[in-house]
Amino acid sequence: MKALNTYLAQLVAAIFGFCRTYPVLFVGGCAALAVSRVCQVIAFFLPLKLFIVIHSGEIPDYFDVFPESMGFREIITVLSALVPVIYGLYVVLGICYRWLVDHHLIRMNSTELVISGTKIPAAKLKRLHNHGSKAFSEIGLILVSVTVALWLDVMIAIVWMILLYLNLWLFHRKAFHAEDHHRLTFLKLHRRQFIDYISSANFLAVFAVLALELVFFDMGVYSAIFLLLVSRMVFQALNRFSVESLYILKLLP
Repeated sequence: MKALNTYLAQLVAAIFGFCRTYPVLFVGGCAALAVSRVCQVIAFFLPLKLFIVIHSGEIPDYFDVFPESMGFREIITVLSALVPVIYGLYVVLGICYRWLVDHHLIRMNSTELVISGTKIPAAKLKRLHNHGSKAFSEIGLILVSVTVALWLDVMIAIVWMILLYLNLWLFHRKAFHAEDHHRLTFLKLHRRQFIDYISSANFLAVFAVLALELVFFDMGVYSAIFLLLVSRMVFQALNRFSVESLYILKLLP
């Protein structure tokens, strides 16, 4: 765990180092990527929900944000129109991320980055900037999701935090330092496969906790569905963060 904590501390130091130069560009770019990820999930989920609503012939209670004067057809039309809009936001925000982060890197040309008393060479700095910005966006997405979960259901937020740290510890121990040609466990998994399968399996644990809360703790079904969707997004973010870490670790002192 000490090695993992050291890695996370060095990564945070690198992010703070990047934020010393034009922080609006760097933070804004990473935030754009994080929101783009959210839009990607919504753009996939919303059409499925629309099909269910159309089939049922009635608007669910949690769609009460629409004015009472709007009928079933009008609401379906608005929600249908939102699908391409949200997908467009996913693309546009992804482009904004790349544009902002590239401009930030240009402005960092004369800036030195020192981590743990070691100066990062210019060649490594560019690669660290690229992978670090993606990792930072995933960290932001996870932190915001955990904050929302703390507001809705403390138990599931605690479960997320425990699983996230245990996963990172396992990945740091088994996968982060593995080379591309290495195969992990008796299943002979590639390091990315190992990360993908383990991070995906967390979804089952979260599903079990939510099911128990629905049965024994009177959790609302809409809250459970929402938290299950956010859980999927959180552990996808963990997966992407861990893949970026494969490269970041080689660039840190």
